[in-house]
Amino acid sequence: AGAPWLEAVRGHLTERRDQLARRLATDLPGVGFSLPEATYLAWLDLRSYGLGDNPAEVLLDKASVALSAGPDFGVHGLGHARLNFATSASILDQLVDRLAAALA
Repeated sequence: AGAPWLEAVRGHLTERRDQLARRLATDLPGVGFSLPEATYLAWLDLRSYGLGDNPAEVLLDKASVALSAGPDFGVHGLGHARLNFATSASILDQLVDRLAAALA
């Protein structure tokens, strides 16, 4: 009975994932990003910006964007942050705008 709901959620998440990919490529090309396939969480490789091991901490202060700290997920998370893109299109745009301004 939940199939229509599930398809709608999957469609929404796919749209937000693709929106994030477009925005990063356009506005933050220095951010490493691979399309996630089975989650609404995106790993952002921010090492090229020189924000240290925990860029989420820096971006919370500079951009008022709360990301998950990469180091919380082990040594391979150093210099990375995790972004939850399961939100509205407008909020995702605001988030990317703030990140772009902070990293400019």
